[in-house]
Amino acid sequence: MNALHKVSDQTIRMLNNLSAEQRAKVDQVVRTHVRACLRNGSPLESFDRLLIEAVEVVKLEERVPETRYDFVPTVEPFRHYEQYTSPREL
Repeated sequence: MNALHKVSDQTIRMLNNLSAEQRAKVDQVVRTHVRACLRNGSPLESFDRLLIEAVEVVKLEERVPETRYDFVPTVEPFRHYEQYTSPREL
């Protein structure tokens, strides 16, 4: 295990304090990030930092969930465009 993949004891304790559902969400965030880095050829930074940030993302999304709007493809929103009037016409 090299320094890139080293995980501190504090981070391990933080992960152990999560519920099973939260751990699954953290795992998904980490996997998504790693896949994106591999696909784009970006180097992986500190794995410890990645885990900490994934936990922060999961906890933030629990506190402030993403707003979802219902989308109805057959209904178009009402739009109103003001007609331009030149100052000379006023």
